Amino acid sequence: MSKSDLSKGATLLGLVAILFWSTSVGVTRSTIEFLGRTGAPAVLFTVSALLLLPTRTSLRELPRRYLWLGAALFVGYELCFVLALGFARTRHEAIEVGMVNYLWPSLTVLCSAIADRKRLNALMLAGLGLAFIGVITASSPAEGLSLSRFFHNAASNPLSYGLAFIGAIVWALYSTCTKHMAQGKNALWFFMALSAVGFWIVHAFNAERATMNWSTHVVIQVALASAAVTLAYLLWNIGVLRGNIHVLGLAANGTPLMSALFASVLLSAPLPIIFWAGAALVAVGSLIAGVGLRSARASA
Repeated sequence: MSKSDLSKGATLLGLVAILFWSTSVGVTRSTIEFLGRTGAPAVLFTVSALLLLPTRTSLRELPRRYLWLGAALFVGYELCFVLALGFARTRHEAIEVGMVNYLWPSLTVLCSAIADRKRLNALMLAGLGLAFIGVITASSPAEGLSLSRFFHNAASNPLSYGLAFIGAIVWALYSTCTKHMAQGKNALWFFMALSAVGFWIVHAFNAERATMNWSTHVVIQVALASAAVTLAYLLWNIGVLRGNIHVLGLAANGTPLMSALFASVLLSAPLPIIFWAGAALVAVGSLIAGVGLRSARASA
């Protein structure tokens, strides 16, 4: 098989990863409803770490900075993202909080520009601003854009919205830093295992932890959710390392829309038209910011 064919195959796997990633809000929230906000992720990441055992790499082969800084950022993101979904009071709010998390592509552009010592241009700033407007739009009533409604929602549940926003920043830092430090190595299994340990610790100290309601249905759901999470990270890693990163970056901009679609179906939570408009603005904002970054790099 030629190098070109391998690259196309890796790119295709990366595109499949985006589909799996888009299910994360829906499958995670639905599992939380059965196993609790701390128990569900502890179980999910434990199963995912076990599924990734065949891919594990000797820790001695991994760059030290990537290993420890990458681990801290990865685990920090997962804690923020999953707990944000767990603390959401309703399914609709969980989808809304998930949209806040999808500010990370635009924030990644910001972090990348700073890391590359590039000046922020009009496209980057416009894209970032549009993404933020999209998040506000997604939380607005059907009558139209409402900044006050967004701040009211965030103020009524600051932990959930705050964790989602912090998670977006942390993942942007992870995406920027690990690219420079990984040196082509993969510590995904280690990161997953640490995330599982982190969630079990949080679960152990959670005085309000819910009882895990196990059934055949829940076991099947955990298996499917863990497989989706594992494949999303595994296939994305292959796509980024060996595929066409520009194609994958372009496709990833559509994740907010796909995530909202999957979450709406999986959680049986119909979304108003204004939410879809907000999700589209987040996606378009990410795309514009990415174009701005590529323009800045090309003119260097």
